[in-house]
Amino acid sequence: MIEFEAALDVPTTARYHREAVEQIIQCVEERVYCALLGPRLCGKTLLLRFIEGNLSRLLGWTCAYIDLQEIRTTTQQAFFADLIHQTAQTLTRVTGYSLPLPDEQIASSSVYRAFLSDCLEMIGRDLVLLIDPLEALPTDLVQALLTSLRAAYMDQQTYENQITVIVSGALSLATLAVGESSPFRGIARRVFVGDLSEEDSQKLILEFLLENNVSATHQALHRLLLATRGDVYLIRKISQRGAELVHGRATERLRSPDVSATINRFLRQEVYQYAPLVEAVRLIEDDPDLLECIIQLLAHEHVSRATLPLPLSPDLDPLYLTGVVEKIDSDHYRLQNMIYRQFLAQHFTPGRVGHVLAMTGRWDSAIDYLEASLLQGNRQSRADILPATINSIYASQDLPQAVHFLQRGLSAAFGIRDSHLWFNPPQEKHLQLVGPADLVSEVHLQSDLQILLNADRLEARAYRQQVPLRSQEGEKHLVRAIPLMIPGSKPVGVMTLYDEPAENSFNEQRERDLQLNGFLNQAARALQTVSLRRQELVLAGRVQASLLPHNLPEIPGWQITATWRPARETSGDFYDFIALPDGRLGIVIADVVDKGMGPALLMALSRTLIRTYAANYPQNPETLLQVTNQRIIADMNAELFVTIFYGILDPLSGRLVYCNAGHPPPYILSAAKNTTITALHKTGMVLGIMTESTWHAADVQVPPGGLLLLYTDGVFEAQNYSGEFFGEEQMLKTVQTELGHPVQTIQEALMSRLHTFVGGGPQMDDTTLVILSRDPLVG
Repeated sequence: MIEFEAALDVPTTARYHREAVEQIIQCVEERVYCALLGPRLCGKTLLLRFIEGNLSRLLGWTCAYIDLQEIRTTTQQAFFADLIHQTAQTLTRVTGYSLPLPDEQIASSSVYRAFLSDCLEMIGRDLVLLIDPLEALPTDLVQALLTSLRAAYMDQQTYENQITVIVSGALSLATLAVGESSPFRGIARRVFVGDLSEEDSQKLILEFLLENNVSATHQALHRLLLATRGDVYLIRKISQRGAELVHGRATERLRSPDVSATINRFLRQEVYQYAPLVEAVRLIEDDPDLLECIIQLLAHEHVSRATLPLPLSPDLDPLYLTGVVEKIDSDHYRLQNMIYRQFLAQHFTPGRVGHVLAMTGRWDSAIDYLEASLLQGNRQSRADILPATINSIYASQDLPQAVHFLQRGLSAAFGIRDSHLWFNPPQEKHLQLVGPADLVSEVHLQSDLQILLNADRLEARAYRQQVPLRSQEGEKHLVRAIPLMIPGSKPVGVMTLYDEPAENSFNEQRERDLQLNGFLNQAARALQTVSLRRQELVLAGRVQASLLPHNLPEIPGWQITATWRPARETSGDFYDFIALPDGRLGIVIADVVDKGMGPALLMALSRTLIRTYAANYPQNPETLLQVTNQRIIADMNAELFVTIFYGILDPLSGRLVYCNAGHPPPYILSAAKNTTITALHKTGMVLGIMTESTWHAADVQVPPGGLLLLYTDGVFEAQNYSGEFFGEEQMLKTVQTELGHPVQTIQEALMSRLHTFVGGGPQMDDTTLVILSRDPLVG
């Protein structure tokens, strides 16, 4: 490895990011691709130019720097034409070889790949391509470029000479450059231009002050360090601006008030043009989990990793990739410096946070922040609360959840702390109280949960007359019953509001009432939509249930049981038993990924197709899945997929021929003294993705006294209140303990253990369980 002191013209960035330079040198020496990643303006380009110039001369490399900012095209054909032209020009200048250019009209990813191979052959020595900066390109062109470079990497594995590629990009491109699905995955090392340490930050501050012939008090140095720590650009910017401020004084000495003035000027006038912070805001606002992390970091000096609401990947840390957060040890994070903290605090006001969370569907949190903003006097937040509430109602799973959001909106926007919704169910002659369980039980202590439409109650009269009514004056609360109107139809229900006596002027009260009535009219449409959607889902759920086997097969020598518990009205899970020739039995268990009407339809279609093709292919599960897959893709075109296990059981021999299309592996458990457990792993991918997918059949034996356990992921992925999973190990242990008992007993034991583990929490996913037990041999 070359010593830095031997190189000339070492820029500041290279001196303070020596480790990154050494890692890049090692990649080149080992002929490994490299992805150099760091915040914008952190000096990545200076590092690459340093490597291209001084270090390439000392090490004898042939380096070509490709500046992507010089390419101003938006189509792939034009981009690769310009890229080929620039690469050829640069290599000609560096090597002296005149390189032939392919026709611009046929330029593409594959043509660029072939062009690089031709260059390598013509020049006859190793080449180093430095491609910078990736953020200059649209995302699709970055993907196309990396894909082309990967293909070039694979092409040259047998060549004597090779091209080593170093790409440079902003932290926000880390996932695209080296993430799980990146074309560079597995062929490129990632090198981060890391944050400066506190010690290096202090050295750099002193260096820049010295360059400007300025000294500083201890307090000024400390404030500079806290304000700019870790950021080379900010250290340079604020130090130089502070120096300019004191030039011309009798003593050119930087003091703490000078630093404060310089920082405040930057935050007032320049911060929204500072690319790293602008990019950080975009990343944070695109991910509500990241936003909640930043809010926690703004509230505390440092935050434990375990308390953050973000699953932190061991591969790429999304919080670090914002560029504004640093790890202070393996378990804690903090905002990198005071300028970042002050900027984020002034940007992420309660109103802004509420607005962003509303855009991402985090309704409860959004209303919390918007209400806080309103209490701070930000009237704009009222305009955000009302549409956020209406949208949250539309997005609700059921009427109680919709009422929860409606009541939150009434409280936050209008100060109405107590309200009840009386809904008129379709075809019914009464109003039904709807709301969260605790609200309904509280009201039940005071009144009935239903009001007949012909009753002499304020709500019933308001419903019949279709006008708002209110209680008599002088009571502690003003009670108002407001019908929820949809033009051209009868009210969907009545909202009872318990309001404080008005203290506003007539005009203020009139404007408030107009806004309130308009809000409730919009809420009426949203509530009706939720109610109708719920009815449709209930009906779809009944249809789905009717598609499941009404009676389990009765097979001599076997016991069979099954349970199906949807998490909502509809389910993506299903199971089936299909009678086949020669006494064989087709066994199906499947899970359509996602929930709702689309997955319910795919469940019904899959069940129908499998039943149809089972008769056509009674001995070939692999062919059945292939034709089923092709029909699903042709008929649905909905980007949904389904995991399926399909087995053909010969009850007499216990032989099971099966295919597993991405489904959690069923298990065969023997009843021998030392129980053996055999997993029936996948034999192909899920259905619904690729028309040309294929599967292979496998062959196993269910021994006498053995058991076949089939299930969906709702069993082992069930979570308790601590976020722990039930897990396959606990599932198998429970079944193993009950081996030898009737299958109904085994099923009840497993479901009971699952219920106890979850602890009464909500069922998050559909749960399906099928168990087949073979009787032991007698005698």
